[in-house]
Amino acid sequence: MSARARQLAFYFLAVACMAAASGGYDSVMNNYLSSAYDVSEVVRGRLEFPRELPGLLVAGMTGLLCMLPLTHVGAAAAAVFCAGLVGMAVFSGNFGATVAMMVVASAGQHLMMPMADSLTVALAKPGQLGTLLGRVGAVATAGSIAGAGAIYWLLDREHPQFGAVFQAMAVVAAAAAGLYVFMRMPHVHQRRERLVFRRKFRLYYLLELLNGARKQIFLTFGPWVLIQVYGRPANTIAGLLVIASVLGLAFKPAVGRAIDRFGERAVMTVEGLSIALVCVGYGYALPIAGGDPARALNVACACYILDNLLFTMGTSRVVYMSRLAESHSEITGTLSMGVSVNHIASMTIPIAAGTVWALLGYERLFLAAAGLGLVIAAVSRWVPAPAAWTAPRHD
Repeated sequence: MSARARQLAFYFLAVACMAAASGGYDSVMNNYLSSAYDVSEVVRGRLEFPRELPGLLVAGMTGLLCMLPLTHVGAAAAAVFCAGLVGMAVFSGNFGATVAMMVVASAGQHLMMPMADSLTVALAKPGQLGTLLGRVGAVATAGSIAGAGAIYWLLDREHPQFGAVFQAMAVVAAAAAGLYVFMRMPHVHQRRERLVFRRKFRLYYLLELLNGARKQIFLTFGPWVLIQVYGRPANTIAGLLVIASVLGLAFKPAVGRAIDRFGERAVMTVEGLSIALVCVGYGYALPIAGGDPARALNVACACYILDNLLFTMGTSRVVYMSRLAESHSEITGTLSMGVSVNHIASMTIPIAAGTVWALLGYERLFLAAAGLGLVIAAVSRWVPAPAAWTAPRHD
């Protein structure tokens, strides 16, 4: 086995473990907040501000860790996520402590985002970045299937043991940390730039800002619709995530190949238009289903699955940014800044969105999200066509 193949194997295993831990945690989090603390949609929206704060600060966090190899940053991110999960289990029942541990777990998840994409860029062969991003996405999907699938089959529907879920996912996250420690990639171990915010990346930052707003409406209030409007338990959310993950095993590599073949602009445009259609379906499932609640639930579940799949298309932004970068040391800092810009919207939108839900209903909230999808499609047309690119420079 070559050195690159060995590092890819370690990386795929680490990605799978982190995805499994995140999949299990994310699939129960909304039900846990609803069951343990009976929070309203307004409070749920406000909770996203502290939970998403680490995303805003991720550029600073990666800057502080710029002396560490990328693989060790990955280990630190998985370890922090593990600590947050342990805290969620230990302090279950204490709302203040739960919020604090949510922030700790979120810090680990957000620190992992730019590091993982940067490692994928470093491991990709020329002209095959989209394809490798698709393969990594498929591996992450397999991990999510394992995590969410375990929740679906093992969690007691009547008396869910959320603390046990957090403990089990902490063990899996710890395994991810160990795998990152064993990785050896000397060509990305050089010192990285502490902070990257450059004019040439302005369109990338704008796309991240718009997608941060769209993403948070779905992540926060998508499950909330199924829980509050349709009365579905944690197992349903986990089951839908499993279905989306199974479909993603084929969908994510296909998206990666489409990026390499048709270019980022085409994929981003399709993503924006698809977001608009899915959000209309999600918000107006009942009239679309002719007023039949059972059929409306099926429509909403289908839209939830489709929206999960659409997140895969976000890899097109990573490919676009990597083409602009002049060196690998610039990529990690730019990805980190992109995550921070993304979370300017992620932190503020849920507060406004929760108020819109309370005053106007969830239908209007998702209609606004559909409009945002159209804006994303329009802005994506500013991305240069593939023929306009020159070959990127590498360290």
